[in-house]
Amino acid sequence: MAYADHGLSMFDDRGMGKSRKLSSSIRNLEDEIYHLRRVMEQTYLQEASFNSEVVIEISRKLDLKINEYMKQKRK
Repeated sequence: MAYADHGLSMFDDRGMGKSRKLSSSIRNLEDEIYHLRRVMEQTYLQEASFNSEVVIEISRKLDLKINEYMKQKRK
């Protein structure tokens, strides 16, 4: 079950005041980030290397999604 299904954020929002509803785009990004992290972990275990092209490619996708997430959170 994804974090967003429970209205939770993967990232710490302490100091942000009252909790707020997550927008659907942020929820979708959190789901994608969570999924990519899982896929990267599983792929690493299969490849037994962080230097594997497959792991590196997933890591790049994950970086892009995290950057997109951070931009959305600033709005």
